[in-house]
Amino acid sequence: MIANYNLIRPWLTENHIKTYYDFKISSKSWLNVGGVIKNFITPENTEDCKKILKFLIQNNIKFYILGNISNIIVRDGEIFTPIINLNNLSNIIENETDEGLDLKVNAGTSMTKFSKFVTKRGITGCEGLVGIPGSIGGGIVMNAGSYGSCISDHLVSVEYLDTSGELKFFKKKELNLDFRKSIFQNNNYLIINANFFIHRKNYIGEDKTSSIMSKIVNIRTNTQEKKLPNLGSIFSTKNLYKDLKNKNITFYLTYYLYKFFSFLTYKFYKKNFANYRKLAVKVYTKLLKLDTSHGFSLSDKTINSLVNNGSLKADSAIVFLKEMKIQVGDCASLENIILDDID
Repeated sequence: MIANYNLIRPWLTENHIKTYYDFKISSKSWLNVGGVIKNFITPENTEDCKKILKFLIQNNIKFYILGNISNIIVRDGEIFTPIINLNNLSNIIENETDEGLDLKVNAGTSMTKFSKFVTKRGITGCEGLVGIPGSIGGGIVMNAGSYGSCISDHLVSVEYLDTSGELKFFKKKELNLDFRKSIFQNNNYLIINANFFIHRKNYIGEDKTSSIMSKIVNIRTNTQEKKLPNLGSIFSTKNLYKDLKNKNITFYLTYYLYKFFSFLTYKFYKKNFANYRKLAVKVYTKLLKLDTSHGFSLSDKTINSLVNNGSLKADSAIVFLKEMKIQVGDCASLENIILDDID
């Protein structure tokens, strides 16, 4: 396979495909760790994407598609598998009609950019996507959502390249959408564009939509990790504390004590609520038997977020996540993606 990998760089140069060689993924990872990507390919248009996929497939070269690297840990060391990243494809094309707003959104567009684009036009329904660190493509793969908004709410269709490099379409009903799931998790299709339609009834005015977004941003600031490098939500769940009560009697009792004291603290000692939350995280860290001695731990704000306290080792984060996954068991599904077996 290494021999096949040696074909890549000359071909990329010959075809003028924008690529970063020996790229330190830690500089882009939201967790600030990861190895060296030998070929980090950043195509600038759909035609580039087609050519890249066809070349890789014809030469039997494995590849991996990464979005905003906001929920992925890439192992330490050299990574010979070429990585395709679509951050250069980040345009939004709009067409306003009598019925509403049609949008064609490049897969590399950040969900925050998309959310602000819609909100500034006085259109409600996408405010909750602000602050989600992923791209539109990655968001569709995970069917991402937050604070009452889901990326698929106004989705009409998705344009993608199949495993032969041909441009095709999926209608929304063909995407097998479920909570944090889509058809794209079971294949190596490359999402290129997403098409949305937002009905005119969602026009409520910029003052109102901006107010909704501001409230969501404030909630995010108060309840989610902002200071330390992190990967957002570890598990696909709305409430990991609640899910864990199904693990055993200890977690069952702990959950209801946690709820009871959360209510009391917030109602009577609100200024100390942040400290209470830190204490709750420490209790759950002990119950889950997690080793925090290698630079990684749970966020002070929530047990559903992995944070980096200064480590340079992705492999340590991977060990931490795998151990937590074992401890959580069937109570919740892992949302963070671990790339420890990539060549």
